[in-house]
Amino acid sequence: MSLALAVLGAAVAGCDPATEPRSADVTKARTVDAEISADDASFLEEIRINDAVLPGKTEEEMVAAGHATCKRLRAGVSVLDETSAIEESYQFDQGTLFVSAATTNLCPNFGS
Repeated sequence: MSLALAVLGAAVAGCDPATEPRSADVTKARTVDAEISADDASFLEEIRINDAVLPGKTEEEMVAAGHATCKRLRAGVSVLDETSAIEESYQFDQGTLFVSAATTNLCPNFGS
């Protein structure tokens, strides 16, 4: 049995409260990783690098907002209008970088 599996098993069983938060973080990270696609992860990485993270939003909420951006673009909303809407909706000034990250990672062919 690997050490990580043993620690996780002990935390789940409640055997060692000192390791529980650490193990819970590992479990949460695995759950989040399983739910987020590679494109979603790339999108999150790009908005972090470019400081275009939506204020007060979770990773899941930011991914959902990115996919919503793609949906609106595919429906005919202009990039400029979507950028303005993102900035107004989330009260931040990095809409251009957010929309760029979405079109690069989540819907690179939205114009097709």
